[in-house]
Formats: sequence, C-alpha cells, structure tokens
Amino acid sequence: MKINLTEKPEIIQSPPRQYLYIEKIGPFMVQARKAWDEFSSIVEPHKSALAMSGMAGLSRIDNSKQDDDRFVYQAGVFLDAAPASVPTGLKLRTSPTGKYARFTLTGSYHQLERAYPQIFSILEKDGISLRDEFCAEVYLNTPENTPEENLKTEIHIPVQ
Repeated sequence: MKINLTEKPEIIQSPPRQYLYIEKIGPFMVQARKAWDEFSSIVEPHKSALAMSGMAGLSRIDNSKQDDDRFVYQAGVFLDAAPASVPTGLKLRTSPTGKYARFTLTGSYHQLERAYPQIFSILEKDGISLRDEFCAEVYLNTPENTPEENLKTEIHIPVQ
C-alpha cells in the first residue's frame, strides 16, 4: 500500500525553540503512544499557562547503547516562551537546531513506520548525508479535529 509522502525533501534551517516534553526509552512503536498518553495527562491542567505553538515527537537511535535501550522518544510541544515552572514529570530544553530535510506525510500516523525507510532511501539516493541528532515529527493538525486521511505530519531529518 502506497503512502502519501512527498518525494523530494525541502531543506530547511530549524531555529532553536523551547521544547516541553516527556522521554521514553524503547521501541518507538510501543513507547510513542505511552509517551503521548502520559504527556497529555500531565500537561492538560497546565495548558492555559503554557504558550504552546505546536506538537512534535522527537526520536533518535543512540548507538552508544544496546538493544531496545538505543531507542529514545520524546513527546512534547514547542513553546513561544519558557514557562514560569515546568510541570512535574516533564522536562524543558531547547530543541535541536540546524539543517533538516523536511518531508510531509498525509494520512494516518500508522504510516510513519513505513515512511522512515522510504525517506532514508530518498536521502541516500540524493547523496544527502545525515547528522547525529533527533528526527522530528511535527504534527500540523490532530485526530481530535481532522479525519485520519487528512492528518498532516512534517518529518524533519537532520542533514549535513
């Protein structure tokens, strides 16, 4: 089944932004859902005090670790300004900056698992080198107000 993914990346420069998140270690397809559920329950009572500007999941493979401990996933939101206090259970940091190859996926989040191999194949074919940094999934809309087939996710891959 074909996925609705842009075939050519747009190279962008990502500025530093405040990122409020929760981190989980283990296989992405297992930990991402857990991270989002836990993040949502913690952040919900604090939403009105946070200057949120977008939801994003960050992921990377830490090759200094072994087995499932290599997989790092962060569920969170970008903020327009640092909060007066960080809700218990969450962390705050500046998001990764630098050059990224941006792709857009339209449709279900279940397609993300198949999108990454396709993206890495395109980058390799185009001779684009990767940087060792977090990849980002920037969610442009949400399942709460968008039909699944119309969900839009930008996938940012760190490149040289």
